[in-house]
Amino acid sequence: MRLKLAAGLLFFYLFPFYCSAQKTKFPDKIKVILLGTFHYGATSDRNSTSFPDLFSQKRQTELNQLVKNLGAVKPAKIFVEASPSYQSKLDSAYNLYQKNLLTDTVFLRNEIEQIGFRLARFAKLPAPVCVDYKQELPYAEIEKFEKGIGADSTIKYPEFFSIPYPFTDTTRKLSLKKMTLSKYYIALNDEYHRKQYQFDYLHYALGYGYKEDYTGAEFSSSWYNRNMKIFTNILRQLQPADNCIIVLFGASHTNTLRQYFENHPTFEIVELDQILTDK
Repeated sequence: MRLKLAAGLLFFYLFPFYCSAQKTKFPDKIKVILLGTFHYGATSDRNSTSFPDLFSQKRQTELNQLVKNLGAVKPAKIFVEASPSYQSKLDSAYNLYQKNLLTDTVFLRNEIEQIGFRLARFAKLPAPVCVDYKQELPYAEIEKFEKGIGADSTIKYPEFFSIPYPFTDTTRKLSLKKMTLSKYYIALNDEYHRKQYQFDYLHYALGYGYKEDYTGAEFSSSWYNRNMKIFTNILRQLQPADNCIIVLFGASHTNTLRQYFENHPTFEIVELDQILTDK
């Protein structure tokens, strides 16, 4: 009863705002392409990946094919993993890129430029839109808890958190050296790997804590909180003409963002295997 009352009060407060905001009509369904990526190496991110042959003719041809396939769905906006405060610098870099004057190879060794800029130019769009939200996860709290556990032998990890690691299928192992970029991205974003990326937050992290201590849950909550703010930044940038968007973020982000998009009735996820080919 109290839950129904609370929901009713929330609707009561938000309904006037909702009505005042309905000045234009958005599409019934906005297509969303979540291009979860590895980081190409020009980053301090924990998930950076060695990509030594990025500028080889083979990889550049694959990138052109990737962009051609993504451009065929006619995206209206491209959202990337950079903070909104960085937008003016990104706009300037994109302007140079369009004129073939962007020669900084460190800057160019980044998926935002290699895919985001390339796709924006191919699709005749403005610069990609920066929607990241920087929020450090509380690793220090995890480390403190580990030391506390080690000092107190009476505190035991719950048995469930010691179950065998479930993602051991060697046939699904990703190999950038052995795969084209399109096939790599399709595999990187499939259900198996999405669940694998989420496992740390839904399992291992939650093992930290006991009784009224929820260090692990707070760690995972911080991750979900950061991605909710990224999702909010994306929604803030949408316009009525945006019937298809591409979200280019680290794969662990897009897996979490996918949950938000899937549960919002206005959005429709388009799977990469429906778009990407090597021809």
